Amino acid sequence: MNERTKPKGFGIAATVLLAALLVTMSFAPGVISAYDEPDAHWEEDNSARAHTGYEWINAYIAGSVGYFGAPWIPGRNVWEYNFRITGVGEVRDDGGNPEEFCRIQAVQVKETINKEHQVIWTSTDKRYIGAWPHSGTNTEYYDVAYAVTSLAISAINSYASFALSAAGLVAALVNACDDKQDGETVWRQWDCSPDQTDVGHWFWWLHDVDPNQEVKFTVDDYLFGPGYEVVSVGWGFTCNTPSPPGKMSAAEMEKYDIEVIPISELKGRADELHMAPETVEELLKQGEPIYYAHNLPVVVTPHQPEPPVFLPKILEKLGEK
Repeated sequence: MNERTKPKGFGIAATVLLAALLVTMSFAPGVISAYDEPDAHWEEDNSARAHTGYEWINAYIAGSVGYFGAPWIPGRNVWEYNFRITGVGEVRDDGGNPEEFCRIQAVQVKETINKEHQVIWTSTDKRYIGAWPHSGTNTEYYDVAYAVTSLAISAINSYASFALSAAGLVAALVNACDDKQDGETVWRQWDCSPDQTDVGHWFWWLHDVDPNQEVKFTVDDYLFGPGYEVVSVGWGFTCNTPSPPGKMSAAEMEKYDIEVIPISELKGRADELHMAPETVEELLKQGEPIYYAHNLPVVVTPHQPEPPVFLPKILEKLGEK
């Protein structure tokens, strides 16, 4: 696992000031990108309470998952669902004062039912992952991350005001990750050193599903810290895919709101359609019209996440066993 170091004297207050400056320089007042508005989104929040030995603390977490449509990929014969998540966490005492008890944040996407007909993968676009506060490379997340970040922060603000605005967090995100796993279970983890009062992360993944299938998977978001140990939110997803576009009736095309896009228009509309660079390149090479589904069935229910398989290693980092 990578060891993360933090510049001397660079704390939450300094980050808030830096983020405010970046927002002022980068975003005109009142301007919100239409490119990252999800077709559907789901928010959850949760809290945990613990006594540190000298005071009570309250750990809060919230997350927003956005669904951004699904193009048909003829070369692989799959519907490629496009998902993005922002998770935020904070710790406060009973007086509402910030407390430095955020140590690790993580997200997990796990295939559960009909695994052989689904594949989770991530883009190599540097914007596919981000965290704050963290050392790393700052990049332009605004067009891809603002909407779900705003929804996540709105959810956690019902407990206590988050340290940054949505635009501030998006501006402060850096491309970084401290631990990861890919496969049927995808895991991304970010470590804080020293512990923080407020944290946030962003993750963009693609979910291939074969036609005429029902698949299920879970999405769980975690905040770990001493005392409360873990607080989390989670969702169960069910996706039902239709036939390939070439086998659909006109009524089915209308039902799933499938837009047919000439290949000549793809580059100009790639951002609007939320496509990963690899997907655009793949479709351009195939040279066929694009069938983009705006209304594939996605059923989502909140659930309580199970402890991740990485919990023993995380508890060691918390100094608890």
